[in-house]
Amino acid sequence: MADYSSSRKFNLKFILAVSLLCFLVIIVKLFALQVFSSAYYRKASINNSVRVVPIRASRGEIVGRNNEIIVQNRPSYNVYLVPYEVPDINETAAKLSKILQMDESYLKRIISSGWKGKFQPIRLKRDIDFKTVSVLEEHSLKVPGVIFRVEPTRLYPENGSGCHIYGYVGEVSEDEMEANPVYTRSEIVGKKGLERYYNDYLKGHDGVLYLEVTAQGRVLGKYPDMEEVAPVKGATLALNIDWPMQQFAESILSEKGQGSIVAVDVNNGGVFALVSAPQFDANLFSGVVPEDEWAEIMADTTYPLLNRAIQGVYPPGSTFKVFTAGMAFYFDQVQKENQFDICRGQKKFGNRTFKCWRPGGHGKLDLHGAIVQSCDVYFYQLGLACGMESWSQYMPLCRFGQLTMIDIPGEKAGNSPSIEYFNKRYGERGWTKYLMNNLAIGQGEILVTPLQMAILYAAIANGGNIYKPRILNRVINYNGQTIDFPAEIVGKLPISEANRQIIVDALYGVTSEEHGTARFVSTPEIPVAGKTGTAQNPHGDDHAWFICFAPVENPEIAVAVVVENAGHGSSIAAPLAKRILKFYFENGKKKQLDL
Repeated sequence: MADYSSSRKFNLKFILAVSLLCFLVIIVKLFALQVFSSAYYRKASINNSVRVVPIRASRGEIVGRNNEIIVQNRPSYNVYLVPYEVPDINETAAKLSKILQMDESYLKRIISSGWKGKFQPIRLKRDIDFKTVSVLEEHSLKVPGVIFRVEPTRLYPENGSGCHIYGYVGEVSEDEMEANPVYTRSEIVGKKGLERYYNDYLKGHDGVLYLEVTAQGRVLGKYPDMEEVAPVKGATLALNIDWPMQQFAESILSEKGQGSIVAVDVNNGGVFALVSAPQFDANLFSGVVPEDEWAEIMADTTYPLLNRAIQGVYPPGSTFKVFTAGMAFYFDQVQKENQFDICRGQKKFGNRTFKCWRPGGHGKLDLHGAIVQSCDVYFYQLGLACGMESWSQYMPLCRFGQLTMIDIPGEKAGNSPSIEYFNKRYGERGWTKYLMNNLAIGQGEILVTPLQMAILYAAIANGGNIYKPRILNRVINYNGQTIDFPAEIVGKLPISEANRQIIVDALYGVTSEEHGTARFVSTPEIPVAGKTGTAQNPHGDDHAWFICFAPVENPEIAVAVVVENAGHGSSIAAPLAKRILKFYFENGKKKQLDL
């Protein structure tokens, strides 16, 4: 009996001890939760009861050199769907597709890809018109879960004016979010042009709205203990672009067809105008581009999305002859010009006859006359006198085949062939020296962009400095702070001042002498130095070129014009350049930014 009583007392003590231990553990745990971990759980509680809603910042404006507003923002209605309030997604999608004029299957894909939770709104369509808003309001009971937000949307100039400069924006892609973790889903970012290149300046900083929600996710209102953070508007981009000149250049080029006009400041590389035709309406990309309209753009054989000023690569034709002359000066080959045969309209080299553009020939010419009259036979011989080795050394010094590094994305470098290039293409010395004949007159494998030629002619004008072309002049932040972008020299033409002046005199002769190929361009008021070019095109009619700078003494502006499949540069491109110069000196000369 005693043993039973002792065992019972032991069990009771054991149970009491275990109970006490458990109680102590609970006390310690509660103490730890309330004292040591209070901050953590308080934060978790707040996170569970607060929904953070971003307030999109307005993108900064883009203005011209005289403070003309080029790109700005406008308010727009964006329609969202809250999945929690939708009884049947399929039925709602069917109804909304008719109201929003969207394909039902496409709408379902948007909902599926945007589904991040029952209470997270899914953006269905951006920039809907007020009529659609009214229809949705009228049918709100039939399509529950639909909400609207007024958000800033980009407003671009009508008719696509300047579209290849500023580009456009769009919703961030999965690839862009992976490459740049700071991007958030549904964020609007720059896709092309300045919008992309200077996106970090333009996008501003989003604000934050804190909403109090229930455990089920229902919104009760603003969270009382957390203040809203206002968004900060993006910075303003003040450009070197002379907006009236840009629009004028676009209008006169559109009369002739496809091509490009580039105008630059010869003394700092600032871009006055950068025109590519045809254009496109960037406002189309402000919302979600319908699949049928995107397919139509892609099928357009005029390639309106191609920025011909920086991406169009063309043989430069006779506009290149001044660089062949520069090469001859560099290697002392001009002194041998008295050995050159006269031009009789053609000349045989090896087993092939090369023709001059003038069938009757030009007779005996010196370098000045050969540039003024654009004699092919003279430059065939001058190029051969220099040879391919000289070409391979000299042209990279002029930055042919290299990017100008302009401040918009997508630029192409063109092509400046060399001995290595031809060895790779034809095999070691499997090519003939007479390839130089075509290269010397700007034909064959040499390819350039209009921007490259404008910058290089500007270098001829200013004494030899090759500037980095720049569209942006300065950035003005929301608080008025200014960031300037000074001129930057990236190279120097390999030519002496005396020889440069010989080329300038010849270019002036092109526009002013009796036999000049563009003798009508210069006027007493505007003396112009320039060069015509008619570049052979294997895919159609010849391309028309004209590149110039003015005035001849103390030059200010250089202009490059190329019109595709248009014929002779003297009759097509040169008159356009003359009109640009006249516009500049009468309307846009030396205007300054005043912001």
